[in-house]
Amino acid sequence: MLWFFIGLFLIDLLLGFIQAPVWAVILVNLIFILIFMFKSFYPVLFEKDPDKIMNFMKNSKHPHFQFFYYFFNDQLEEAENKMHQVKSPFYKSLNHVNLLVKRKQYGEAEEMARGLKNNMYKWYSLAGIALEQGDRQSYKEYKEKVRNPFYRKLLELDEMVHDGMKEKVLAELDHMIPNLRGSKLLSVIQYKQDVMKRD
Repeated sequence: MLWFFIGLFLIDLLLGFIQAPVWAVILVNLIFILIFMFKSFYPVLFEKDPDKIMNFMKNSKHPHFQFFYYFFNDQLEEAENKMHQVKSPFYKSLNHVNLLVKRKQYGEAEEMARGLKNNMYKWYSLAGIALEQGDRQSYKEYKEKVRNPFYRKLLELDEMVHDGMKEKVLAELDHMIPNLRGSKLLSVIQYKQDVMKRD
């Protein structure tokens, strides 16, 4: 990141020497910043190779991505350490909910999820927790609030697993995986592994 800002400074310096108009300086800076942002987040948004996404998360300096690297590799102690380094209070709490669910501490996870601000991630988390606790009524109420088709589909698949349709769910996941990218791809791959471990 330091080299990016040094390069941007040198380009601005050059534009100043040639007395480029202000709009040209702004445009060049905007283009460079957009390229930098795209490069920084491309793997977690658009990459189709799970190994490349994992390598990006492993080598990232961002604790949120590092958390998910350890989380997806079932290294929960390391994930918890990285969780405490996440600066955003919302994402720190959401990561904590994910960690508690992974450890099957559903009561604590539910309590923490209820404290999240009202959004799709809160309702998705609470729906999944209610399903694990066998509370179908609460599950349905929370699921109705999840508008995102991807997360709604995951809830429906999890419901099918609880209803004994494991093989059908695995076939559906195999159908979904080639069409997914980035963190969604990793989430579905890990979910498939979790489903395969269930009796």
